[in-house]
Amino acid sequence: MTWKEVKLATLQKMFSAEGLSINEADDSVSEYINAMPQAANEGLQLLCTAGKYLRRCLELEPGAVGATRTVDLKAAAPDLYRIEQLEIYAFDETGAPVPVRGAKLVAGRYLVLTNQPGGKLALYYNAWPQPVTHATADDEELPLDPEVAVLLPLYMASQLYKDDDVTLATMYRNEFEVAFSLLQRADSGEVGGEFTCATGWW
Repeated sequence: MTWKEVKLATLQKMFSAEGLSINEADDSVSEYINAMPQAANEGLQLLCTAGKYLRRCLELEPGAVGATRTVDLKAAAPDLYRIEQLEIYAFDETGAPVPVRGAKLVAGRYLVLTNQPGGKLALYYNAWPQPVTHATADDEELPLDPEVAVLLPLYMASQLYKDDDVTLATMYRNEFEVAFSLLQRADSGEVGGEFTCATGWW
């Protein structure tokens, strides 16, 4: 969903857009547009931290095989929000990911690799979303999965429409909260597909 699509959907909920166009020459519309980045960032933070995490991958260049290595993740990945479950992979000769064992996360910031494997490594983490600003281009895609992106206009309208129609703004916020509570986080780590019969019957 692009930033323009989010703005248009928000304005439509506030009855301030005709068709598929945004009339920024209209003073009332321009006021909403000017307030949108703040509302959007509030919604993005909520959706990406308390709802469905924004997943990123950090590629680490090869280091000395067998050595102990410490990586400052705040420096290597400035958008790092948190790592709930340490998920780091090396790659075998076929390019398949292989979990790296023995790695540790210290103080939520430092990745410590003991007996480092060879080749590049891939670390998965939860990230902060890139903030929206007045300079954000209309065609910029927001970093949200489709089922999450459609909730952002609901949140924005609930914040921006309070002074105009508090009843409708409250209804939008309630709709947002219900949909927000139903979000499912993506699988992380290793998910196996094996089945074991506990009773011995087949």
